[in-house]
Amino acid sequence: MRGLDGCTLHSGGPMARPTSCLGLAWLVLSVSALAGCHTTEGPASLRIDGGDYDRAFAACLEVGRELDMPPALADRGNGIIETEPRTMGSLLEPWRMDTSGPEQGLESTLQFQRRRVRFVFLPEGFEPPEIDGKADFDGGARPGSPVDADRFDLERHPGPLELRCVVVIERGFVPGIRPSTWSSTLATQSSDPPPQGKPDGTVRRPTTWTAVGRDDAAERTLLSRVQDRLVEDEPASEDQVTSARPADAPSS
Repeated sequence: MRGLDGCTLHSGGPMARPTSCLGLAWLVLSVSALAGCHTTEGPASLRIDGGDYDRAFAACLEVGRELDMPPALADRGNGIIETEPRTMGSLLEPWRMDTSGPEQGLESTLQFQRRRVRFVFLPEGFEPPEIDGKADFDGGARPGSPVDADRFDLERHPGPLELRCVVVIERGFVPGIRPSTWSSTLATQSSDPPPQGKPDGTVRRPTTWTAVGRDDAAERTLLSRVQDRLVEDEPASEDQVTSARPADAPSS
């Protein structure tokens, strides 16, 4: 028996089940998930004019929110945005097409993983100073000190900037788990006694997430999204403004 869409309906009783249609739909979704939507063809970094810093900073925030990764930290003076983490899609979630290919999709299925995004704005051509490990460590600059006054402020930086994106993949694990070779229901978990040294005042448990690598495809995809948003929100040029009809001119 065939339905209106041409799929075979198996009738085994008073109600028919479109098993072939469901299987075909699941196959299509699984293939789409394997294909992924992240690509390595995007830019590795973006050049931003100093006057467009506010627009670029806002574009990064909006791109993160569109991907359900709102900002956890947004520092305009230092040019740093760090988003909340979001779990990665697996092969059991074919509607989550946020992987870069079948290998990453399979890895996210076998392991519980998530991404954390960090946008960094830097002066163009900036290179961090070399650390030899021999100099004295003085700590951060005291607010209001000459060293703090000499620190560049991206909100007042006149030159071009460079936008970089860092996407870190974190893997979740259960500390102290002792799996059973017979059944997962027989697995147990051990807990270490608290140290007897000087208490540090914290009551939090050790983190269960460990960074395992960077996602280059996701970094380039996010930078492409920011670039497209900047193009869409680009203000009108002076030629476009001057060519427009004045507001007080009579209509023809």
